[in-house]
Amino acid sequence: MIRVLITVLLLVGSIAGCSLFNKEEKNNSEEKLVESKSQAEVEKKDEKKDEKKGEKKDSVVSPESANDGLKVYRPKVGVKKIFIDHENVPSLTEEVVFDNGDYVQSIITIGQSASVVIYKWTENEISIVETIKNPDDPDKNYLEGTNEGTNEGTKQEVMISKIDTLEADWKIISQNQSVQTPYQTFTNVYVIQKITNEVEGAETIYTNYIAPGIGLIKETFEVTGDQGYSAESMLQKIEE
Repeated sequence: MIRVLITVLLLVGSIAGCSLFNKEEKNNSEEKLVESKSQAEVEKKDEKKDEKKGEKKDSVVSPESANDGLKVYRPKVGVKKIFIDHENVPSLTEEVVFDNGDYVQSIITIGQSASVVIYKWTENEISIVETIKNPDDPDKNYLEGTNEGTNEGTKQEVMISKIDTLEADWKIISQNQSVQTPYQTFTNVYVIQKITNEVEGAETIYTNYIAPGIGLIKETFEVTGDQGYSAESMLQKIEE
């Protein structure tokens, strides 16, 4: 009788063990299936992210390929740019106050001296049409009726011309420069330069840096010769 009980108990234990083993094996299989599915979903999401990144990267176009041409570099009305020199001392401000079709009016302030500068700013050209030094009313709109013959006998100063580079008074040094300023780092920057003989026995070298959507972000000048010197202004802050 005892042997029969022992045999029955062993048989029951064996069946229970097999059931437990099968249950654990089933659970492990289900866990592996869930892990495999989760991993597949993660990989699929990563692939979609990579595809989106690739699409975004491919869709980026340079300012020069835009239909607006040099207008992409034109600053917005209402923007005030504050510049500092290499010693972090405020050097000048430029405030864009009016625009009218192809023309833009800015107020340039250096110390206590203000000048009104009128630009012709189209898709093919950036020029200084007129500079009014120490005007009675810097906030006056001087753009009404502005055209290329505003001041007879006064030649406009062509900074960049995409139609005729020989017409420009400034030379293009680069069209896609990366320039770091205290405000931020800019890309696709135009670097232009002008050399004059305004100082006797020396050359004065002006270099301007013009960024998309901002306009002037940096300017330097250097007077050569034994008594020469140099200075620079860099964009520190933008107020709107």
